Amino acid sequence: MERKQMSSTEEIQRMLEEKLALQQAAVEKEPYPELSIRKDRLQRALDATLKNEKRIVEATQADFGHRPELMALLADLLFPVSALKHAVKNVERWMRPEKRRADFPMNLLGAKAYVFYQPLGVVGIVAPWNLPFGLGYAPLAGVLAAGNRAMIKPSELTPATSELMDEITRQTFDPAEVTVVQGGVEVASRFSALPFDHLIFTGSAPVARHVMRAAADNLTPVTLELGGKAPVIIAEGADLEEAAEKIINYKMGNAGQACMGIDHVMVHHSDRDKFVDILKRKMAQFFPDYANNPDVCDVFLPNQRQRLAWLVKDAAERGAQIDLIGGSNIETLSEDPKFPLVLVIDPPRDAEVMKDEIFGPVLPIISYDTLEKVVQQVRAGERPLALYFLGGNKEQQDYLLRNTWSGGVTFDDIMLHALTQDLPFGGVGHSGMGRYGGHAGFKTFSNPRAVAHPPKVNLIKMNPPYTDKMSALIRRFMGVKG
Repeated sequence: MERKQMSSTEEIQRMLEEKLALQQAAVEKEPYPELSIRKDRLQRALDATLKNEKRIVEATQADFGHRPELMALLADLLFPVSALKHAVKNVERWMRPEKRRADFPMNLLGAKAYVFYQPLGVVGIVAPWNLPFGLGYAPLAGVLAAGNRAMIKPSELTPATSELMDEITRQTFDPAEVTVVQGGVEVASRFSALPFDHLIFTGSAPVARHVMRAAADNLTPVTLELGGKAPVIIAEGADLEEAAEKIINYKMGNAGQACMGIDHVMVHHSDRDKFVDILKRKMAQFFPDYANNPDVCDVFLPNQRQRLAWLVKDAAERGAQIDLIGGSNIETLSEDPKFPLVLVIDPPRDAEVMKDEIFGPVLPIISYDTLEKVVQQVRAGERPLALYFLGGNKEQQDYLLRNTWSGGVTFDDIMLHALTQDLPFGGVGHSGMGRYGGHAGFKTFSNPRAVAHPPKVNLIKMNPPYTDKMSALIRRFMGVKG
């Protein structure tokens, strides 16, 4: 049995190395793909996504158990389609060398300096289960625009989507351009340890630590897109009806299973009870007959439901007020994929629900006294992927921008910064490192090569023997007097 397992492991390693070697050989043959080639690859990825949109929707629904069609379109199709369209439109501009100013006085004598963006080579993409197609194909926008090859490792937890992605990719690309590698934890582990020229991982912080360790052996640079406890801060006196609608729409979308989604809400203590009442009323309006409502997305992974149920139970045991909207029994929360929206009112700071990213339809409501106290609380935790502020004025917005850390910020809405193609997307600290999306993605997956040309006339010669006059000249350039 042990010998058979070793053989299987060796086969996995050999398969991965062969796929990587094929792409590396292609890079050697074509180190700098021209504009027409890059546009063609981007367009093929875009066309294949659009052509198979119904199949992609159906595959994600098969994996999730139940997932509204609109949610599948928003989560797994709009994201990569928008990214690929943006790349097709802008790749020519991105490829142009960026002029820099040569130092004085060489710039006056004809010296030139610029940045030349060179493809890195082969980029590995590790996609998560929550947006299985979207986060597998969206990074291709930056990867292919920058002239690279790509190997994608989709999640084994969404097998139907992973199989379809593999099929679509094989029909669309030569394996030397883009290829998909399916498999479980063993494949994922060995995939992360391959000597890629860059590796992008989307997932949880605990897994990211293993990915970084594996990549470190090859000094492979990584982009980590993680998550964290993204707060929605509601300003005192804000429109609570509008805030409640936005929060429900984004918290219930994909059953709250989104890295840039809402983790908890912070509302002024004078507005808390009114806000909770509005949330309940809006939920009843948007999701009547919750258990049978077709617009509710399943929490399809059993261990995910068990973890969420444990968070709720722990908060209840610590004295937090619990409101189940769409369910009635805390003890049976983990049994039904139609996990209700659970409001956890003012849990204590040591409750588990306040420590780790929730990633599901559990919503702590935290009351606050002042915006200064909000800032202290946000800064006391790990830096989140996103921060949202609803209502308030320009002065308060600037105060939050200058005194908190997060990967991105949206004012008066949710997730807008992540959906804006010309903005960089990524985290900071615990929520990740590196940026992709739009021009930022092109730069992340490129080598910004510094290029300098000397002046036509070289008036500064430093050939031995070195003289006091030469030293005096250097001092004058540095601005040293005397």
